[in-house]
Parts: sequence; structure tokens; C-alpha cells
Amino acid sequence: MSTTDDSYLVAKDKAADIPLREKWWRILDNYKVGIIPLPFFILAGVLILLDCLEGKLPSDIVVMVATLAFFGFACGEFGKRLPLIGKMGAAAICATFIPSALVHYGLLPDVVVESTTKFYKSTNILYLYMCCIIVGSIMSMNRQVLIQGFLRIFIPMLCGEIVGMLVGRVVVMAMGL
Repeated sequence: MSTTDDSYLVAKDKAADIPLREKWWRILDNYKVGIIPLPFFILAGVLILLDCLEGKLPSDIVVMVATLAFFGFACGEFGKRLPLIGKMGAAAICATFIPSALVHYGLLPDVVVESTTKFYKSTNILYLYMCCIIVGSIMSMNRQVLIQGFLRIFIPMLCGEIVGMLVGRVVVMAMGL
């Protein structure tokens, strides 16, 4: 064996060559709870816990979105990992009903329940949520199916509006208003 032959050298460990920044992005890309990267999920959980221990969980939108996302994705992840029914929509069912059960049985801290209730009552965010669901479902439809459906319903809808206006006009005139 000559001194120029370096086949005897041990292959370099590829993991040792990866820069810290790339390792961090790999963690953020590969380890998630719902859509939240695991380090941020843990950070959100710690911050929510600290606020609960202080007895003050603000009901402003930033804190409440983080709180709702934390509990919703945690329950959804639990449902996704259930055997057999995890692939049949258990994530959505668990994200919907587990928080309700936790409140009903008194397993959530009172500060979380009070803050969430205050947030929902003061912001009417459910209206925004429903609009987002409706618009999202419409926008996710196949374009051709959407256009065909609109063309099929446009004429009957227009006729219904015209008949409704005429009937309203006739009733008003019959009442002498």
C-alpha cells in the first residue's frame, strides 16, 4: 500500500458535517404537532402553563390563537394516533370533542376556560371562522365543477328573486301600504 492511497481512511460521518442551522431547519420541517413545529409547540405550551400558574391568561387575539392552536392540535394529534379509527377522521372528532369534555369534567384550569369564553364572546370570531370554512370549501372546488354548478343554479336563482320581489310588491299593494 502506498502513502497516496487513502482508501484506508474511515469514511467521514455525514451528520458531523451538517451545520447547526440546517439541523435546526430539519427539526422544524420534520417534527410537527399538527402544523406547528415541535419546538414552537413546546414553547407555546410552556408559555401557556406559565400564564396559567400566574392566574392570568390574557384573552387577546394573539394569546388565544396560540392557546386554541395548542390545545386543538394536541387533541387532533392524539386522535390521529388512535389505532383503527385514526385514519377515519378521529383527529377532527378529538379536536372538537375532547376540549368540551375537558371543560365539562373540570380538567382544564379555570383561567383557560374563562379566558377562552371571554375571547369568543367579545370578538365573535365564530363568524369569521364560518366564513373561512365556507370560502375555503368553495375555493378548493374544481374550477370546472364550480362554473357548471353556478350556471345551473343562476337562472332558477334569478327567477326566484324576481318572483319574490313581485310577490312582495303585490302584498304591499294589496295591504294599501
